[in-house]
Amino acid sequence: MSAIVNVGLLVSSHGTYQDLGRSTLAGLRDAITEINEDPAYEFTIASTEHDPYGELQGYAVGLERLTESGAKHIFGTTTSASRKEIIPDLERANRLLWYSCPYEGYECSESVLYLGGCPNQNLLPLMQYAIANFGARACLVGSNYVWGWESNRIARELVETAAGEVTAEKYYRFGDTDFDALIENIMSHNPGFVLNNLVGESSYHFLRQLSAACSKKGIRNPVLSCNFTESELPRIQGADSIRLLSCGAFFECVAPSFVARQSALHGRQPFSHYYTVAYIAMHLFATARQKVGHDDPEAIADALYQLKYQSLLGEITIAEHNNHLSLPSYIAEAKGGQFELVHIESGSIAADPYLVQSNFDVFRNLAARSTQGHFLRVVK
Repeated sequence: MSAIVNVGLLVSSHGTYQDLGRSTLAGLRDAITEINEDPAYEFTIASTEHDPYGELQGYAVGLERLTESGAKHIFGTTTSASRKEIIPDLERANRLLWYSCPYEGYECSESVLYLGGCPNQNLLPLMQYAIANFGARACLVGSNYVWGWESNRIARELVETAAGEVTAEKYYRFGDTDFDALIENIMSHNPGFVLNNLVGESSYHFLRQLSAACSKKGIRNPVLSCNFTESELPRIQGADSIRLLSCGAFFECVAPSFVARQSALHGRQPFSHYYTVAYIAMHLFATARQKVGHDDPEAIADALYQLKYQSLLGEITIAEHNNHLSLPSYIAEAKGGQFELVHIESGSIAADPYLVQSNFDVFRNLAARSTQGHFLRVVK
């Protein structure tokens, strides 16, 4: 009889950012199904789930419940606020959080594996692409918490390094839906692009309202994101007067054979990078657990540092000095209800969460180009 390994799934599949949570949860569940059906593994994974409904206080309650169930490894949390909420409890209880969502960087905990990407893996490539193609005048908008604040702070510094201008910077509470004043500002100041760091329902309302305003004016404004995925595209159906670009470690168009395989095994659904990185995270755990022979978090982490894992994202590694995953980086534009690639970064990018090794010369070079009048504003 195979051993039973308990894991906890701490994911909000209800609430304002439920689409992201449901995609993450689907990736975790599908991976568990595949692992449990694979005779190569000498154990069976048993999962206990807790849904905090997007409420911050629900995450600490959920972690306590999952810990009581015997889970030493917790998969989930979506927002940085929810991750930060439970880090002290993870450290006290010697639990390991497998965090598979993109985040704003500037964090490193021995109790967290950061798997979904940080700014040098997504925001920097996206900003470089945007400034080179749309100019260095940007409007920055975000949800009123650390993801929005830090992402926009970095973006502002990049715009200023490129000798550009931030035309507006605004923050909104989760669930806010009235963006009239901001959209009026965008229409009057005509920035080259908007960086959207809103999350969930607020993001969908903003994008639909901005598209309606652009339609009336006969323009198509570029809107950039590092967290918008296939799972959310149905929420903005018909918002065709914006150019929505997103950056992440995976889009369906990157690996259509994987999408076809997963659809055949588990049913058709959006296979976003939230799904994919969560799916890979569970397979990474199973691989390390097989190697170690038990689920002690410290031993599992040590095994991961030595592991070069072949995945649909290529060969990936977790850095021992910061617990971050190396990742590919793709920029894609939403067209016809799906994303199409417009740019691929070369190779897998090692995480630089504190931006101490990242090269900003490219933004200084963009500034030099702009002063020489070589910018091309792309309008379609």
